[in-house]
Amino acid sequence: MADGRPRYDAGDLRRFTAEVLVRFDVPEDDARRAADALVHADLLGIDSHGVAHLPDHKSYVVGFRNGWVNPRPTVRVLRETPGTALLDGDGGMGVAVAPRAMELAMEKASAVGCGFVAVHNSRHFGAAAHYTLMAVERDMIGIAMTNAIGRHMAPTFGREPRLATNPLSVAAPTREEPPFMMDIATTVVAAGKLEI
Repeated sequence: MADGRPRYDAGDLRRFTAEVLVRFDVPEDDARRAADALVHADLLGIDSHGVAHLPDHKSYVVGFRNGWVNPRPTVRVLRETPGTALLDGDGGMGVAVAPRAMELAMEKASAVGCGFVAVHNSRHFGAAAHYTLMAVERDMIGIAMTNAIGRHMAPTFGREPRLATNPLSVAAPTREEPPFMMDIATTVVAAGKLEI
């Protein structure tokens, strides 16, 4: 049964999303990365982390208008070993910075067997599954997680919110079946689901 919501072609939605971001001075490569992450979340059925965030989430249009998000971050490596790195996201959109981090982690994994890359100082990360499925495309196991801000959930037996959602995703290729993929909040529900 159709739910009555309008449907859009994913390619058109990617182009529209990237064009909106470019109008806020986001470089085309970052706009494309961000649009890919947001539309992919929608295609995965994770509407709470997709394009719906674009107009009113503080990490996108609202953040650009208020100066909370750097549209042109200079992402730099703060520390690095053959298998690890720490990146400074320079206040950029997480959905543009995190793909770079996953690409670097996969390069390291190809070279030394595993790659772990952490990012600090970036904004909303989107759906963690987007990044873990990037690894699956290269026949690798992907793990992605982020800390979240705010107090959305009460701890077990608690009465007041004290915990953020702190999402976690794992994806792995399989021989014949579709890849294994898990994307969860570490709380009962993701904050984005409550927003929707």
